[in-house]
Amino acid sequence: MKKLLICLLLLSATGAFAQDAVTIKHDFETMVAYTRQKQLGKIVDMTYPQLFKIMTKEQMKASADGVLNSMGATMIFEEKPLMLKLSPVKKLANASICLGRYNQSIIMEFKDPSMVDMLTKVKMKDNKIEKLGNKKLRMSGVQYLLAIKDAYTHNTWKYLRYDDEYAAIDAKVLSKEIQTSSAQLKAALNN
Repeated sequence: MKKLLICLLLLSATGAFAQDAVTIKHDFETMVAYTRQKQLGKIVDMTYPQLFKIMTKEQMKASADGVLNSMGATMIFEEKPLMLKLSPVKKLANASICLGRYNQSIIMEFKDPSMVDMLTKVKMKDNKIEKLGNKKLRMSGVQYLLAIKDAYTHNTWKYLRYDDEYAAIDAKVLSKEIQTSSAQLKAALNN
């Protein structure tokens, strides 16, 4: 009887993790689609709520629009295979996390050609910048998205960019345990 009970508990836990993986994969694909469609409001709704301690939802939306407008840029997300790879769901003391790694390619066109020249000189760890013309460039590479389920998310999955460029922000909103575990998941995904 004890063995049967233990087997049932293990099966239910395995089933919960499998369902989490399905949900996370669906949400990742949905967020990427929202990004390509520039539906910032829907992306913000799926964002890890602790981020809003640093920047309100309205500021986040305005900032995303403002950066492109101030640079005189238009962005087109290329429809390329995501090559999505998910880490296993990791249960922590006060949260569950999962890290997703995917490919993204963006064509940016600028009114001012000097912006292209300036950006092609920028070195990025996970992205490659390629000049396509006088006013156009492609930024392509690997992106990371962290799925988090904890008390702040009311035990639902919410998401946060987890690229090197966002490390300072992530350090302000993530617990040390989540930061350490996320770094381990990222290292494992890249091996």
